[in-house]
Amino acid sequence: MEADGMGFRYPVIDKDLCVDCGICNNTCAFKPLNKPFEPKAEAIRFPDYLDNSQSGGLAYAVMRKAIENGYIVYGAAMDDDFTVRHRRVQTPEGLEPLRLSKYVQSDMDGIPSQVLADLKAGHKVLFTGTPCQCAGVASLCAGHRDALLLADIICRAVPSPAFWKSFLEEKQKSGKLKRVLFRDPALGWKNTMARLDYEDRTEHTQEYYFFFINNLINRPSCGQCPFVTAHPSDITMGDCWGVEKLLPGFADDGLGCSLLLTNTPSGEAFTDSFSVECRRHGISMDAVLSYSARSSAPMAGIVEKKYICKGYAGVNARYGVNSPREKFKKMVRRIIK
Repeated sequence: MEADGMGFRYPVIDKDLCVDCGICNNTCAFKPLNKPFEPKAEAIRFPDYLDNSQSGGLAYAVMRKAIENGYIVYGAAMDDDFTVRHRRVQTPEGLEPLRLSKYVQSDMDGIPSQVLADLKAGHKVLFTGTPCQCAGVASLCAGHRDALLLADIICRAVPSPAFWKSFLEEKQKSGKLKRVLFRDPALGWKNTMARLDYEDRTEHTQEYYFFFINNLINRPSCGQCPFVTAHPSDITMGDCWGVEKLLPGFADDGLGCSLLLTNTPSGEAFTDSFSVECRRHGISMDAVLSYSARSSAPMAGIVEKKYICKGYAGVNARYGVNSPREKFKKMVRRIIK
């Protein structure tokens, strides 16, 4: 696996060793799926978990139930240097770093093989990740699918790991960072402000999220993702955007609401009940898709070229939320209004 200029990793084939057997193409997980099971959609929230969650607490509830039922859990966590990596967890305490959203592609080095080893050893495994990560693990572990529970997320796209690192380097020029939250739950469910905790102060910024939500730093293949509506996992989790219109009064406190899609009988059976209080209500799948399961546009190549030549500062000055380009667009919008 080799990284490009944005830090996205791709497989590179050694042509001297390749015998053109075609197995890599035949087993590739990047394919749409045909499933006989009709997915079901629910709005769901866990009152005990809302304060420390970025939506309704579903992801933590699913992982917690898995631990309680003897599963080994795999999920994305942030290291001390703010690199996002998948890790293996077997205790409730170990789940804390896996909570909250991480808007950057996680490092999966060695994880799929470790999942397969756990399954071969007779363990039950819950793997959580993006749909493409789950599809890859499912492909590798196809012979042990009965003991493997997959839970993916409604994923807009995966942002550049290199750009994330450059953003942090820029921010640490003014002080040492102790903690980073991609979205601060204390500011409400719908906020788009990242929280940066320094040793002597706390700062909120929309800079990084702006690049992500405007598809300026996202992996190009995300623009043609086959898993936008056909998820490869047993369970799909995300924010239940539009819940105030779909279910008036269900989540009007501004503390967030999760969306649960059960895509297989195994997923439906696992999420049928939880050991903690939850509120849940069925919703229309068509309505869910109109609010939540949006396709992503591919990354603009011109931004990639600017980043490779000028780094984070160059991209931020030209395309950032406070750039002359964005200020002009805001002025035009005000004039139109």
